[in-house]
Amino acid sequence: MKKVVFLSLFSLISVHAMIEKKANEERLLNEFISDKMKEAGVNCPLRFKGTLNFTAIFVKQDQKNGKKDSMAALEGDIFLNYLNKNENYNYGFEISAKANSGIIKQGNPIVRTSYLFLESEKYGGIRVGYTSTASDFFSINGSKVLVGYGGVGSGNLSLFYNESAASLLCLGFLYDDNKAAKVVILSPKIAFFPSSGFSLAISFTPDSRSVNPFKTLHPKPRNPEINEEKADFPARKSAYCKNILTGALLGEFGDPQSLNAQISLAYYMGKGKTSITEIEVSDIRAFNIGAILGYKDFKLSLGFTDNGKSLRSKRYVTADIDNFDEKKQYTFSDPEVGIKTGADSGKVYSFGASYDITKKLVVSAGYFHSVVKLSDKEKTTAKVITLAGEYTFNKTISAYIEYNRINSDTCARAQAYNKACELSTMGKNSANVFMIGGKVNI
Repeated sequence: MKKVVFLSLFSLISVHAMIEKKANEERLLNEFISDKMKEAGVNCPLRFKGTLNFTAIFVKQDQKNGKKDSMAALEGDIFLNYLNKNENYNYGFEISAKANSGIIKQGNPIVRTSYLFLESEKYGGIRVGYTSTASDFFSINGSKVLVGYGGVGSGNLSLFYNESAASLLCLGFLYDDNKAAKVVILSPKIAFFPSSGFSLAISFTPDSRSVNPFKTLHPKPRNPEINEEKADFPARKSAYCKNILTGALLGEFGDPQSLNAQISLAYYMGKGKTSITEIEVSDIRAFNIGAILGYKDFKLSLGFTDNGKSLRSKRYVTADIDNFDEKKQYTFSDPEVGIKTGADSGKVYSFGASYDITKKLVVSAGYFHSVVKLSDKEKTTAKVITLAGEYTFNKTISAYIEYNRINSDTCARAQAYNKACELSTMGKNSANVFMIGGKVNI
């Protein structure tokens, strides 16, 4: 681990030194290439941009005999954008890919978005293809102001912490399939007075299974016996949604250099389906509300997501479970395995704060709390505290350190339920996650 950290710092310092030699050229790589093409008399509307993030990670869990783990990961988002303009509109297409080497097994690049767009500052815009939902554009949560790796907001924290029994939910809507084919309509900003106004967005997705062909989001259950009606897991694993409608409202107020605020409200609805014909699931009904409050160099963000009963099975088990037996091999035939009346898809509360100390050094802290019910009286919870600091050398390079303290509490029903699904599970567990890394903007 020490070698990984040393090499990480050495690489960042070396790259930074090379860039400092050209301090008078404070340009990103894509800007540099664009400028050189213009100097050569080439007018090319094709652009690329993106960010690469190298992270060294050390994890120590309380359970599993004090399990320790360390790893290094290179992540990245690369965007290829074709943009043309006339007097009133911008139009073109965008394709983006994500690489997760070292974190996601195989580390294969994944095409994340591919869509056509037509946009106007005066009239709004429209996107058609594999892109984010309308609610994704405007949703706000606690991680929006965090620096460094981003805690739970990174989307990968649960991969390092394997005893959470699925209590580490994502900060946004749990089933927001933002890679399915859809139509998104964005309104222009409706201004009431300078620096303030509202923006609206709506999107329609015919079928959440219509995902980008480079990634399968709804794999078939690995266990041939998994379609036992007594367990909720098969319904969730094979569930999808038809005719998804999302809408979002974003309000922006105040002076960005002084006192300011952003407030968002997003709603999701759709028809719940499952490929297992004998099981019915609940329709999608969920919402997200959040806000960012800023004053000069200080920012505070708050978020709350309620997933409702979205895509939960409508079939319930009849038996109760008071104690989890670690020696028992639970199966779907056991009457206590599954969910009961009152189960939901989880609620998420999040909080984040950041302070820009020197225009180059930013520190942040965040808190995350999720609750998933398996019955009226049984639930799993997760709590995460995040502390991070990030130093920006220039437009291209920044370095960060981050600490996450994770605590989870899994009820007996969830432990039996996960064991029947051949998933790792625990009652109470906690972990310390340390990270050090650097980001390169291209």
